Amino acid sequence: MRDRFGREIRSLRISITKRCNLNCFYCHNEGQFFDNNRELTPEEIEKIVRVSTKFGVRKIKITGGEPLIRKDIIKIIKRIKNIREIKEIALTTNGTLLKKYFKQLKIAGLDRINVSLDTLNKKKYKMITGGNIENVIEGLKEASKYFYPIKINFLAMKINIEELEDMLNFCKEIGAILQIIEFLLKDKLIKDKYYISLDNVEEKIKKRAKKISYRRKMHNRVRYILENDVEVEFVRPMDNSEFCMHCTRLRLTADGYLKPCLLRNDNLVDILTPLRNGEDLEKYFLECIKRREPYFKK
Repeated sequence: MRDRFGREIRSLRISITKRCNLNCFYCHNEGQFFDNNRELTPEEIEKIVRVSTKFGVRKIKITGGEPLIRKDIIKIIKRIKNIREIKEIALTTNGTLLKKYFKQLKIAGLDRINVSLDTLNKKKYKMITGGNIENVIEGLKEASKYFYPIKINFLAMKINIEELEDMLNFCKEIGAILQIIEFLLKDKLIKDKYYISLDNVEEKIKKRAKKISYRRKMHNRVRYILENDVEVEFVRPMDNSEFCMHCTRLRLTADGYLKPCLLRNDNLVDILTPLRNGEDLEKYFLECIKRREPYFKK
């Protein structure tokens, strides 16, 4: 299935909860107010994923909030894994509960893990998230024995960019890929205080790379292999037409709305209400795909 701009539909990003056990100051909460009565059940998630495969979805990414907060997270992954068309299930987590769940997640059928980690400094981590970094580090070291490679999502900011070398060394230690993410926030006061351009950062990484290649068609993303074999990628959605041109992803919010675009909240499609009313869901996916359009244009 392709949208009006010729972009294939290959993946579905599912926010399974808005709840989180951290309080990161930059969190955008996936875009909208949350009604607890609309949190999707494992059975509802499975039904929506099954329908999505009719439109080309083959990869699932599970997010939150913090997805590991849900006590039925293993059940959710098992249900998705049983859908034969789905070839990959990934999960993005803050890592605080990873030590508790990593073995169960592997057994349930999870293929990949992304962990958000903006600093290795205990005090700074507390300031950014309100949490305890020791739980995250322990969980990462244990999980890296079962999932390879883990991806570390490092949100580049003025307050942590000087730690980049430490983060590269940590990725080398656990065999992780480092994703350096551009700070994306519409709040001008916060953006002005923390935003840093990745131009100079990427140029420095490029000069250190022993190998440069294109890893993924989506976003046309470049990967840099450094002298110590650490792999680095940059995620730059800000004012980036490439980010939109190669987008193959639909999103499902925790309260049951199909989201055509990461950067918009004014074109959502309610799929939970028709699901609970016993309606055919295919026309709602068609409407979502119809509403897809590039947010940034050349």
